[in-house]
This record gives sequence, structure tokens and C-alpha cells, in this order.
Amino acid sequence: MPYVQVTWVAGRTPEQKRKLAERITLALIEDGRAKRENIQVTFVDLPPTDYAEAGVTVADQKRTP
Repeated sequence: MPYVQVTWVAGRTPEQKRKLAERITLALIEDGRAKRENIQVTFVDLPPTDYAEAGVTVADQKRTP
């Protein structure tokens, strides 16, 4: 049962998440030989203050996701 968790800075639309979930699902079906009904994809949206790269929060980098 494949489980994929995408953790990123919040800011994507529901439509963007739907498209990504479908693409991840298709990749697991085609390349991982998984059954669609067994694939789970979750999104964890973090505020920019709670996600850092190279020791600097995204909020302090003043960029958008």
C-alpha cells in the first residue's frame, strides 16, 4: 500500500493538489505496479514560518511557494 506524503510551504490551490495527487498516483500505477485503490497521497501544508531551507525560514526569505 503506497503512501506518499508531500510536505511543503502552504500556498497551492486545491486544483494544483488534485493534479499532483493524480500524477503521483499514475506514476505509482505505471512504474510501481500499485493498484489505484491502495495508493494514498497526503499534503502537509506548513506556514512559511515553520519551513526552513539552509537555516533560513521561507518567511524570512520573502518568497512565494
